[in-house]
Amino acid sequence: MAEKILVATDGSDTGNLAVNVAAELAAKLGHDLRIVHVLMHGRAVEEWRRMAEAEHLIKHVAQQTGRAAGGDPPSVDDYFARIEEDSKAALVVRIIGDEILARSKTRAIEIGARNVSTQSCIGDYADQILDVAEAEKPRMIVLGSRGLGRVRGALLGSVSQKVVHQAKCTVVVVR
Repeated sequence: MAEKILVATDGSDTGNLAVNVAAELAAKLGHDLRIVHVLMHGRAVEEWRRMAEAEHLIKHVAQQTGRAAGGDPPSVDDYFARIEEDSKAALVVRIIGDEILARSKTRAIEIGARNVSTQSCIGDYADQILDVAEAEKPRMIVLGSRGLGRVRGALLGSVSQKVVHQAKCTVVVVR
């Protein structure tokens, strides 16, 4: 059975950098690569806006939800107001998560990683990363030092701190 590297990404700059580093390591070591994204279930709409703006995913979401037919809304705020009105926020989060995973997988393969797989989860970010690690038994976990969330530690984000302290394998934190 091949060794694995697990990388967690939220689509942020450091999350994307973590995917790049993990893909390079997987390619050089000949390990499989598992990319995980934890959906922002129950998070405030403001975090969805920030992620969508950072990743320029609004047009993709509009196409996937059928919003493009009537023209794109004039602003991100207008778009999310429409989404809230017809209770499709969960669908938007899923589509954004799927797109983050698809882009990450494509980039990892371009870098040279082999046997790349993806997984999305719902729940607490750190707990879900640790649960996947427990099930997959990777040789290492790679993640960014800070993501898109509002609460940030002094040196490391709260998610990376928890993973570093509780993981049973090597953890590489990318800045």
